[in-house]
Amino acid sequence: MKLFISLLALGTTLYANITLPNNFQTNFHQSITNDQGKVIKYEGTVLFKNLQQSFTNNLGEEVSSNRSLFKWSYTAPTQKEVCTDSTQLIVVDHDLEQVSNYLIDDGINLEEILKIAEKISLKDYKATYKDIEYLITLDDKQQLGQINYVDSLDNAVKIIFKNMNYNSNITDRSLECKIPDMYDIIKG
Repeated sequence: MKLFISLLALGTTLYANITLPNNFQTNFHQSITNDQGKVIKYEGTVLFKNLQQSFTNNLGEEVSSNRSLFKWSYTAPTQKEVCTDSTQLIVVDHDLEQVSNYLIDDGINLEEILKIAEKISLKDYKATYKDIEYLITLDDKQQLGQINYVDSLDNAVKIIFKNMNYNSNITDRSLECKIPDMYDIIKG
């Protein structure tokens, strides 16, 4: 779950030659290692879309805002979908036949992390944000390849992105979690 909160605020332009398009889709492999050395591995696909919206405020000023949509579809070791719009997080656990809804109040802002990231090698960047150090690695195409960090519970988190496909044709509908009627709904 930390992965989703970590990636909520992913922007379209990142610091120092790290650029992301308005959308992408990719496979991911995630490992979480606790402080006793126990490792949990996950894999699946992720879709990302950045929505840029403009509107006129009460003062007649043009205002623009960004909203990031993510959908993580886990395929192993369990089947679940996690969807977020940077404000709400929905987890559909198909094995448990339940849906959990959460409001996100203090998620990790990856856009800010990447803004302060410093280049430490040809493909690696490092940033410290809210007392957590992040290592961001680009692939051979200078696309997002990997993120490593130790979360607030001392879990070492490693996320590897494979088959990154920038500028995919991603519809808003494909980013929605499908909730079967018979699943239990839990509000968090």
